[in-house]
Order: sequence, then structure tokens, then C-alpha cells
Amino acid sequence: MAPVSVVFSVSADGRAVAEALIENPAEAESLLAQARAAGSELAWAHSAADLAPLGFASSWGFRRLEGHSGGARGGGADGTAGQDVTPLAAGDETAELWAQAFSGQWGHKTPSQWPLDLPAGLTTLALRRDGRPVGVCRIDPATGLIDGPGLVEDHRDAAGYQRLLEAALAAVRTPSVTVESWGDDPDRVGICERLGLTTVEYVPGWELDLHS
Repeated sequence: MAPVSVVFSVSADGRAVAEALIENPAEAESLLAQARAAGSELAWAHSAADLAPLGFASSWGFRRLEGHSGGARGGGADGTAGQDVTPLAAGDETAELWAQAFSGQWGHKTPSQWPLDLPAGLTTLALRRDGRPVGVCRIDPATGLIDGPGLVEDHRDAAGYQRLLEAALAAVRTPSVTVESWGDDPDRVGICERLGLTTVEYVPGWELDLHS
């Protein structure tokens, strides 16, 4: 079997990661061999296969949800109904903020460059508490694509996640939305479902700490 294609990067909390889509244990062994050869600290696998016999621990993986936008449900037009969620100014959007918002969450990585080279039209919403941004959520208003919100650790609560997601749903200009998330637990998925979103794709995540 040919070696599996592996992406090497750095996790949101600063650890070297080797990551791959895995269909079977043989491909997982290829991932581990390449990860060890590269000196990676973590191996992340996206896989429906059971990788526990190889030492992997299960993690909440990639999820794609679909539903109606906030406007379609009678929500606000600009996603900022209240002063706690506003578009994030360019000067406030930093690599450090994004890393803190997703630190320790499976599937989230440190940007390889900053500022990011993003397509035109994307907007980052920020949840503010005590005047500072403590949560982020990137959206494409024209297509209805939303990245799952992230919150810095001291403010990582259900209320903040829901507030950001509600604002994102209200900010898009399309009747339907797609929310993509990595590493979100069942509590966060429950919030999505209460807001009318339904899972249409889920790929389990697996993690192996190579330096433990």
C-alpha cells in the first residue's frame, strides 16, 4: 500500500501535528511512521475506522451542519443585535487571538502565515466581554458558510458559543447556511440543533500523543 498523504502543521496550542484522512488501520500505521520520522508531537486522523488498537484516543471530529439563516427565521439583519458581538477590526484580528480561541481543540491549527490570505468578502465576528474580544467566528455572508465559533479558555461557555453562532446565522445573506466545525463536543452540537441546524456529515477524529 502506498504511503498515506500527510499534512504537517502546528496545532492551535503550538504542537507539531501530522494529520491525514484514514480509511483503515494500515493507513493509520503509515501516518504514524511519517509522523515519527518528522518529529511530530501529535498525530491526528480523520477516520470512521476504529484506531484505538493502535493507541489513538477518540476525539470529536469534523462536522458539517446545514439549516436556515437567522434572517430566514426572523432574526436580525446584521448579526450584531447587541453590542457584545461586532465585526472584528483588522487591527484586533491577530494570530494569538485565533490560537487562544481554539487552543486544545482537535483539528484547529496555528496559521502558517499572518495575516491570512483570505478570499474577499469574508467577515470575522467577535464576542466582546469587558471591552475585549474573547471569541471569534468567521463567516462568508454571500455563500452562507460559517466556521464554528471559538472562545478563549476563560470564556469558553455555552452562552458565548450560542451568542456568536446566533449572530453569524443572522449576518449571512443567504436563505440557508452551512456550518463547519472541528472538535466541537455534544454540548455545542446541541446548541446548533436548538438553533435549527442538522448534521449532514460527520467524520470522527482520533489523536495520538507521540511524546506522552
